[in-house]
Amino acid sequence: MDVDVVRCVYFSPTGTTGAIVKAMAPGLGSPEVRMLNRTRKAARHGETRLFRDEVVILASPVYYGRLPETVARYYSTLSAENTPAVLVVVYGNRAYDDALKELYDIAVARGFVPVAGAAFIGEHSYSSIEQPIAAGRPDVEDLKKAREFGTLVRKKLDNLDSLKSMEPLIVPGNTPYKEPEGLYRMRSMRQTAAFTPGTDASLCTRCDLCAQTCPTGAIDPDNLAKTDKEECILCFQCVKVCPVGARTMKELSSSPVVRSIYETCRAREEPEYYL
Repeated sequence: MDVDVVRCVYFSPTGTTGAIVKAMAPGLGSPEVRMLNRTRKAARHGETRLFRDEVVILASPVYYGRLPETVARYYSTLSAENTPAVLVVVYGNRAYDDALKELYDIAVARGFVPVAGAAFIGEHSYSSIEQPIAAGRPDVEDLKKAREFGTLVRKKLDNLDSLKSMEPLIVPGNTPYKEPEGLYRMRSMRQTAAFTPGTDASLCTRCDLCAQTCPTGAIDPDNLAKTDKEECILCFQCVKVCPVGARTMKELSSSPVVRSIYETCRAREEPEYYL
């Protein structure tokens, strides 16, 4: 099969998923690669797109063992005509549970034909200086493996006469999908507390980077101390992008959940490929 055009569709609040996709795409050896960053809220609205005559990379971070609801909703609006797809999830060194299977099912339902899948590791959203969880990942070795994976996908496509001649791709996961207990716990906490990153007014310089880069528009640009807890997905982009450390979430420093992840997820996980 020819690989003339590769489209990379991804959601990447803190840049880890985007880094994997950008490293992977050159491995496919296409003369034309187009990046479709769908992290910003505005980029996910008002678009009707039919994918065909191209290879599409669909990529997402993993939250609570599943696709973020924001991503699942958006990918469920895409359409394809028998279009080969490469499925990628990026998780924080704990587990990706049913996220890759969920992405597979959405892709098939929308007309894509999954030809390969992979799970890579990125720095956990809850990672901090005090409690680092996969800090600095994807690192140089991860990015090298991402490109190698792209090359393997290209070799597979080169050996295919047509998608009809390909055996169906098998990825790990179960249906019904794993219940996102962490998400439910967060929502329960928010009934009595904000449980969202807050702004220290004494440090804030009103650069507005937090509001500008929030993928769900949860931060009020006119009042940066105000965060819509119903819209906040705890991606911590606002915390990571703040140049002066004004955005923090104090609840996490003493959270037994974060402490448990930190203690149990120290061993380095490696990328997994499905071809």
